Amino acid sequence: MSLLTRIDLTGQRFGRLTVFEFASRNPLNGNANWLCRCDCGNEVIVDGYRLRKGQTQSCGCYRAEVSRKNILSQEKTRAQMVKHHISEKAHVDGMTVLRSTNSSGVVGVSFDKQSSKWVARMMYEGRLVLNEQFHSFEAACNARFAAEERYIGPEKLNKARQAQMIKLARRQSRGSRAKTKQAVAVGK
Repeated sequence: MSLLTRIDLTGQRFGRLTVFEFASRNPLNGNANWLCRCDCGNEVIVDGYRLRKGQTQSCGCYRAEVSRKNILSQEKTRAQMVKHHISEKAHVDGMTVLRSTNSSGVVGVSFDKQSSKWVARMMYEGRLVLNEQFHSFEAACNARFAAEERYIGPEKLNKARQAQMIKLARRQSRGSRAKTKQAVAVGK
């Protein structure tokens, strides 16, 4: 089979995806990309090799379902979610505080090395209301911000962000004072 010959996948079903038509060639590896429709109604373009090998079986909705199930099946996570729902302030703070393990700098946005895509996530009232993948960091951030606006509301969100900025400024000033003290102690 030559490099230009492609296996026609039109009409075939792979997991939750049904192939509709050839979309393009992947410029990086020459594989055929196919336009598929997921059982949930979303349309996605998927590399034919990934379809045939079973590496891609949905638009991402299956991953969201599995993530939701895994998150809710963990006792500690459920307890944390209940704890953050005790008061409205704790609820908003819990969704807008940047964790120490966050390397993107944006709450609820991370990079998935396996898919090489940015992921935006958000839990609200015990439900995973946002769990989507994006090709760009900006798109993931915009999705997260839109979800925060929708579920938290701009007024509560602004108050929470202002409180975060004050906490961050205090933490930074404490950190710079500690570094100054260390430098003085080392210099003695």
